[in-house]
Amino acid sequence: MPPVVVTDLSVVLGSAVILSGIDLTVSGGESMALLGANGSGKSTLVRTILGLHPVDAGGVHLFGHDVRRRSHVPWSRIGYVPQRVGAASGVPATALEVVRSGLLDPRRPFDDRGRRARTRAMAALEAVGLAHRARDHVQIFSGGQAQRVLIARALVRDPELLILDQPTNNLDLATVDLLVAALDAYRGALIVVSHDDDFLARLAIDRIWEVADGAVRERFTGHQMP
Repeated sequence: MPPVVVTDLSVVLGSAVILSGIDLTVSGGESMALLGANGSGKSTLVRTILGLHPVDAGGVHLFGHDVRRRSHVPWSRIGYVPQRVGAASGVPATALEVVRSGLLDPRRPFDDRGRRARTRAMAALEAVGLAHRARDHVQIFSGGQAQRVLIARALVRDPELLILDQPTNNLDLATVDLLVAALDAYRGALIVVSHDDDFLARLAIDRIWEVADGAVRERFTGHQMP
């Protein structure tokens, strides 16, 4: 089954219709950029795809499972980096501990423990240039460093679907280079929300979708940004 299938989706927040009649499919290994003005509904769309906003009409299926039946969705196959930094969440934790938490799975509650989990977490931190800060508490990290920890947490499970919402926020140019290299090696399905045209131009994007006036339309198909 495709990683993402959205059918006639509508989303209402409060009394406002944010999205209406959305249809899109993301196939395995496909990369998609989601563009649009601030407030157009891009983040709302990805959060609804992940079951973080309610579906008012239509449907969202992840790997063939209705997102409204959360216990049926294979979350271990999905990585997500939210737009706003929240790596610390007020709980004392090291960068290594935060990244290892990305391996947690209700079906396999001990996957974040042991030598193999530590090796995977260190490799993910290395990919974002933070292996040397593994034992440091994320509370002392800058916004950009905390963002890198969240990216590592999403990458650590080697997901089949990766969703990045404004991933270059707070990142310096050297770290963006590391992220581009990590995504270049990534072979799963990818959804990227970004206003950073330079960053998007460096990725092998298959399709570009634009969100405007509550609708989504395909703007470009290919492997290079126009």
